[in-house]
Amino acid sequence: MRKNKEKRSKESGVSFVADVMTTSVKYFKWVVLIIVAGIMLSGIRTVNQGEVAVILRFGKLCGDTREEQIHEPGLMFAFPYIIDEVITVPTGKVYELNVDTHYTGGSMSTYVDENGYCITGDNNIAVISSSLKYMISDPVQYALSTSDIEGTVRGTVSSCIAQRTLSMTIDSLLTDGKDEFVADVLESSQKILDSLECGVTITNFELNVVAPPSEVKDIFDKVTAATVDAQTLLAEANQYRATLIPQSQSDANLLISEAQALQSTRTSEVKQRLAEFYGLLDEFEKQPEVVIVRVYNSKMADLYKKLGYVYLVGDGMPHIVIK
Repeated sequence: MRKNKEKRSKESGVSFVADVMTTSVKYFKWVVLIIVAGIMLSGIRTVNQGEVAVILRFGKLCGDTREEQIHEPGLMFAFPYIIDEVITVPTGKVYELNVDTHYTGGSMSTYVDENGYCITGDNNIAVISSSLKYMISDPVQYALSTSDIEGTVRGTVSSCIAQRTLSMTIDSLLTDGKDEFVADVLESSQKILDSLECGVTITNFELNVVAPPSEVKDIFDKVTAATVDAQTLLAEANQYRATLIPQSQSDANLLISEAQALQSTRTSEVKQRLAEFYGLLDEFEKQPEVVIVRVYNSKMADLYKKLGYVYLVGDGMPHIVIK
């Protein structure tokens, strides 16, 4: 009796294990099918607006041309993740980045080696804070480049700032050389990024702060103010000269013209009188008494015209008044 119970117990245990194994195999097939289906469907992606996608198949770029390599916004099909890696690139976004590697807001006197600064061409110290904006111009290069694109851009611009500063004087950097400095840094930085094939383009670069160290800032400000005042005075002097010289030249030309006109008039008058004199001389040589009387009467008539009143005196007393 006891042996029969043990036998039935063993048979029952074997049957239970068999049922469990059968059920497990059945559900395991469904689990495998679900996993396989999930893997197969994982290659279906949606590329959003403002983005493009690039596919790396076993780490190699898919496509022979740029049109084949870049997938525009919309539905995209790729192999599962274990085969294809889909990299989305936000091409419509503008990135902003601060470059403060050469800037110190506080004192330079303590721990100089830990502060950011630049050395100018005339061996002065300047602190520079700048900012830039960049966009992804080549999605393929961007997807294949370093993952730390911000660090690459910041490092490139920082090195170009330091290099360009070495070719400038502190006065030029603080005053009239800023525009040229910005243009040169932008151009040289872009050339380096293009050579590194980062796929980004710097759209804007500007200086936020360009100043000497705080310890000497007041002195530099006074020098800069004096330089500005000198340039202002020079500009005013040049403007005054530019106004005065043409005016003086005009006045001189007017005086010369008037003198030449007066000379011509006086010369004509002299020539006329000289002609009259020679004519009178010829007549005088022929009839001197007649000429003397006529000339005398003519001169006296002219004199009477200039006088207001003339008193004619006879027998020592005036008796006729001619006005």
